[in-house]
Amino acid sequence: MVHPSSLPADAAAGLSVACVALPLNVALATAAGLPASVGLVSGVVAGIVGGLLSGSRYQVTGPEAALLPLAAAIVAAHGAAGLVIATVLAGAMQVVLGLVRAGRFARLIPRPVVMGFTVGIGLLLLNTQLPRLFAVEDTHTNAVALVTDRTWGGHVGWLGVAAGALTALAMVTLPRLHKRIPAVLVGLTLGTVLMITLGAGYDAVGALPRSLPMPTLPSFESVNFAELLPWAVGLALLASLGSLLATSSLDTLTGARTHSDLDQDLIAQGLANMAAGLIGGFPVMGAIVRASASIQAGARTRAASVLHAVWLFVAMALLASLVARIPIAALTAILLVVGVRLLNLEGLVAMWNQSKSTLSVVLVTALGIAVFNVFAGIGAGLALASLLYVRRHGALRLEVQRVTDASQLQRGLHVQAPELPNSPEGLDLVVARVDGPILFINHIKLYELAEGPPWAKLVVVDLSRVSLVDAAGVATLQYLAEFLAVRSAHLALVKVPPHLEAALEPISQHLLEGRMHGSLEGALLGAGLLPPAPLEEPVVHPAHAPAPAPATTSAAHA
Repeated sequence: MVHPSSLPADAAAGLSVACVALPLNVALATAAGLPASVGLVSGVVAGIVGGLLSGSRYQVTGPEAALLPLAAAIVAAHGAAGLVIATVLAGAMQVVLGLVRAGRFARLIPRPVVMGFTVGIGLLLLNTQLPRLFAVEDTHTNAVALVTDRTWGGHVGWLGVAAGALTALAMVTLPRLHKRIPAVLVGLTLGTVLMITLGAGYDAVGALPRSLPMPTLPSFESVNFAELLPWAVGLALLASLGSLLATSSLDTLTGARTHSDLDQDLIAQGLANMAAGLIGGFPVMGAIVRASASIQAGARTRAASVLHAVWLFVAMALLASLVARIPIAALTAILLVVGVRLLNLEGLVAMWNQSKSTLSVVLVTALGIAVFNVFAGIGAGLALASLLYVRRHGALRLEVQRVTDASQLQRGLHVQAPELPNSPEGLDLVVARVDGPILFINHIKLYELAEGPPWAKLVVVDLSRVSLVDAAGVATLQYLAEFLAVRSAHLALVKVPPHLEAALEPISQHLLEGRMHGSLEGALLGAGLLPPAPLEEPVVHPAHAPAPAPATTSAAHA
């Protein structure tokens, strides 16, 4: 809820966030090959829609660095019109995801994968923005080509590099003097003054509109819809994932007692993307950097997010002539600083000292994003995290004992003496206790029960400590039953927990029929190694004894 008493604090926080968002919105739009006005307009419209409808109290919606690589690829393949259509379609998909309550699944993503996501985006920014800072030829599409090709030295715009370096230096050093200093704006101003003073004809933002354009439906005439649809799906998934991760992180950052409504947040981000697309804008998502800045500046309600968009509109309407003169090199420096911060080098070093396996998940995710794409990186990170989890929590321990006489059976297996035959001739069984889940990664260990010859007459498997059996584990048990049956041996499963009965049901009606017992004694009886208990005559209480038959008449007369 918005309270009048909190409006001054929210207005101040909104202004602080707008100082960060304005140059970032412009930088992202120009980096994607779009006019700078697209970034500003998107920040205004999406900030208002997302702020009003978000399921989070502090979330700030706008263009984000994580969306830049995919947005730039769509513009390169399908033009600006293709990005407009993809943004609208992605927004509609996000609304559907919110309506089907898909937001809850974001909390299942492991934290190392989330960290790898941000590190990967940082690598992408560094790789794509370094050539723009040095103003080299278009053939140098990324930083790798910039380093490997040594013929670019004469084409560098060194004045632009100096302006970018001055901007980056201000961003890094000024917050150490005072956190409230708008370091981004100060750095941008210094870089712009340097270019205006010493440069001529430099690459700048250019003319900006002083009002918002009217919403228009996108045209499909010049766009191949079939080829564009996969890009739209990818954009929807990326924007949804990034927003949900940012919202979850905000809950942790603020220590909120109640979690944000992730499904409502998906709907809000989808409507914000649809609104941005209808005015020809850049795709948007919940931005953790801006939301964090808003919280640090004293935001109390969602009004701070809406007011940040209002401040952006004021700047666009009143300061368009000044924004138009900002050099592209200074904007690129802002993105490079953001990229370095996303790498979180201190966190990576700390993780190296604490858990190298966790660090491997982060690096696999990040490198997959940087080398291939976002979805390949996240998929690889999730796969590795799952394998490490199974390895850590899915260890299978197997205790095996071979029993050949009654004394061993009594001493090691706690079977009462009266239940054993007096002279168990040829007693030969293997008793195994399984501890842990039986999964595809460890099921081969059960093959130890089939070692021979000679093979025991009975193999008893205690499943009381088994937490889970997957398809591979079920197949292994089925194989053991078949293998031992061919060799005149018997497999028995004892103490099967109720939660495993459903997993074993496909084979329990066939090969395991009659092989599942509640105890070791039952398994021995089923295999014929114990005689059946003798039937006892019923004991009748004297009070219930039948009365003696009355004497006959002839006997009475006698």
